[in-house]
Order: sequence, then structure tokens, then C-alpha cells
Amino acid sequence: ENKQQLEVAAELHEKAGQYQKALKLFLQVGEKALDKAIDLVGSVRNDVLTHTLVDYLMGEHDRVPKDPNYIFRLYMALGNFKQAARTAVIIARQEQEMGNYKVAHKMLFDTYKDLDSQNIPVPRELEDALLLLHSYVLVKSLVKQGDHATGARMLCRVANSISKFPAHVVPILTSTVIEYQR
Repeated sequence: ENKQQLEVAAELHEKAGQYQKALKLFLQVGEKALDKAIDLVGSVRNDVLTHTLVDYLMGEHDRVPKDPNYIFRLYMALGNFKQAARTAVIIARQEQEMGNYKVAHKMLFDTYKDLDSQNIPVPRELEDALLLLHSYVLVKSLVKQGDHATGARMLCRVANSISKFPAHVVPILTSTVIEYQR
């Protein structure tokens, strides 16, 4: 268990059924081993291990919260799809505020597909956020195809919620007016 082989030691402890020790070692490795820690907690489904990992991800140990995508993946691994959907909406909202609309769309769409494949009802909040981002993403291809009427309707939907697109307010409103003129 010397410093250079913590990850290997963690994997061996996991195989031996020493899950608490394995998780501790995975967390000592850091972000490089977080996926393995999430897989471990997801397969064992132990409340103590879950809380230990959540505390780590929230930054309880080092005052540095980790990427929210890890929390999302943890909820998915645990089968807590309702909480995973909420987390996906929060992550997508953050990406959207930074102008990363395709990243936000992909996050929501992948979550939607996961929930749908498990026959789990998709929360309304996730559906609404996906509809809005999907409308934004589709506009470019619709306009290229010459379908200006549908593009204008999609842009109108986006313009009605312009506050959710803070990075591109002027271009969106301008495009909306232009498409309605066509």
C-alpha cells in the first residue's frame, strides 16, 4: 500500500471484500480513481460507504467540491434515478449558463434515454429543460434545410425563455426576428 500502488491495493481490498478499506484507498488516489470508487459503492450499496463517498464528493474532507458529474454517476450507479435526474438538470443548467448548450443537451438527453430504458417516469423539469435545449440545437439544421417556419417557431420557444440563455441573448433574439421575416 505504498503511495505509488494505492489504486492496485484498493482493487485487491475490493476483491477481498474489504470495501471500507478499498474505498478509503480509492479516495486517497484522488479523482483518477473516483470512477472505481463510484462503481464500488454502486455495487455494494452500503449506506456508510455511500455517505463516505458523498462527503468526499461534496468536499467535506478537503473543502474542494468535486465535479457534480461524479455525484450524478453515483446516483445512477445506486439506482437512485430520481435524484440523478435532479442532478442532471442542475448540471445542465450550469452548462447552459456558461453557454455550453450542446453539452447541457447531451447531459439531459442521455439521462432521458437512461430513465426511459429503465421504464422510469421522466421528471417534468428534465423534459422541459430538454425540450428547450433541443429546440435551440435544432434551429441551425432546420434553417440550413430551408425550413424557416419551423426554425422560427423553435427560436420563438427559446426566446420566450431567453433568461436561460444568458451567454447568447442578442444573437438568439436577432436570429428570431430574422427567421420570422423569412
